[in-house]
Amino acid sequence: MSTSMQYSLSYNPHASLKILLGCGLLSLLLTSGCSQSNDQSSAYADTTTVEQGAEEMTASDSANNFSVGTLDTDDSQELVNDSVGLDDNSQENQKESTPETRLAYALPEVAYEVDELPEIATAANNAVWLAGEPVDEALAIKIQALLNYNHHSVGAVDGSLGRNVAKAMQVFQEKQGLEPTGVMDSQTWEALTANYDLHTQPVLVNYQLTKDDVTLPYQPKGQQYESVTEAVAEKFHMSQGLLTRLNPDTPLEAGNKILVYNPYRPNMTPVAHVVANKEKNLLLAYDKDEQLVASYPTTMGSNYRPSPDGEYKVTSRIINPTYNKDFSNEKTVLPPGPNNPVGRVWIGINKPSFGIHGSPNPEKISQQKSSGCVRLTNWDVLGLYGTIEEGATVKFE
Repeated sequence: MSTSMQYSLSYNPHASLKILLGCGLLSLLLTSGCSQSNDQSSAYADTTTVEQGAEEMTASDSANNFSVGTLDTDDSQELVNDSVGLDDNSQENQKESTPETRLAYALPEVAYEVDELPEIATAANNAVWLAGEPVDEALAIKIQALLNYNHHSVGAVDGSLGRNVAKAMQVFQEKQGLEPTGVMDSQTWEALTANYDLHTQPVLVNYQLTKDDVTLPYQPKGQQYESVTEAVAEKFHMSQGLLTRLNPDTPLEAGNKILVYNPYRPNMTPVAHVVANKEKNLLLAYDKDEQLVASYPTTMGSNYRPSPDGEYKVTSRIINPTYNKDFSNEKTVLPPGPNNPVGRVWIGINKPSFGIHGSPNPEKISQQKSSGCVRLTNWDVLGLYGTIEEGATVKFE
C-alpha cells in the first residue's frame, strides 16, 4: 500500500495523490532554485561560532528563490537588503501567496508505504502507554510523534524522552487544562490519543530512496549536507542516530527501501502572534483569536548576545536566504544552502539583525547558544514560514 506522508489532509491515498499532483503544478508555477535533494537541511557546524557578529548579519533572497512578504525600508539596513534583486514575478507571488501554497512549496509531500513493515515499526505504530510500564524506544517514538502531530514540536525525533519532549508535553498539558508536569500520565495519554486521525497515523513507514535523496550537491561549497545520512535524517525530521538504528543493514542508496519517521503535516492555521519565551527556550504560536496553535523548541540568545525584550513585527519571510556577518563586504556573503548559518528560512522583524531562522544543527536545538535570534529546526521554521502572517507580532519575554 502506497500513500503520501507528511502534509496530506487525511490518511487517504487518493486524496493525498491529488494534493501531491497539486504540489507538482505549484512547483512549476513558482520561481524556485530548489531541487528535491535539498528540501530539508541539517549539519554539525559550530553554530555559536558562525553566528558571532550577528549585528552585521543580513539574510537576503537569492535570485532563484521564492520569497514571500514585503519590507518596510525603515526597519534596518540589514533587512532593507532583503528586497534587492527581487523580480516582479516574485513580488506578485508575495501578494498572492497563502499558507497552503507556501507550505506546499516549503514542505512538499513524500510518498511512503506501509506494507511489510518490520517489527520495530509495528511496535511503534501500535504502541500504547500504560501506567507503571517502562517506555521503550518504540513507545518513545509514538509519544514524540503524537506531540508533533498535535503541533507541539519535539525537535529531531530520536526515540527518547528528552528535554524537548518534556517541554512540548508541558505546553500540550497546559493547553488541555492538565497539570503541566512534562511527564506522561493517564490523562495526558488520553488527550494525546483523543483525535482518531492523529492517533492512527503510522509513525514509522517504508520509504524508497531516490537518486536525488542520495546525490549531494557540492556547490555552493560549505553550505550543503556533509553526508547522505544527514540529508535523509533531516528530510524525515529525525536524528541521524535513529535513522541508523532503524536501518542497520540497509545502505542509503537509490532504490533501497528504508524505515523512516512519518512527519505527517505541520500546523496549517495562520499565525498572527508568536511569543519567544527566553527562559524556557520555547516559541509559542497563536492565531488571530489568541488561541495557541503550535509550539516549537528553540535556541535563544547567550550572555554574549542576549535576545531582545519587547514586541516587534514580522517584516519579511524568506526561504533559502543568504547570510552575511559583515554587511559592508559583499565578498563575505554566504549563498543559500542547507548548511547556511541561518538555515532554510529567515523571518525578519523590525529590530536590526534579529529574527527567527533555521539551524544547520537541528539535534542541538535548546542545547546551544545563539547571537540573540530565535533559532528553530529547519523543518519547524519552514512550517512557520508557511503560516506566519505578514506583520505578525513577535514578543520576547
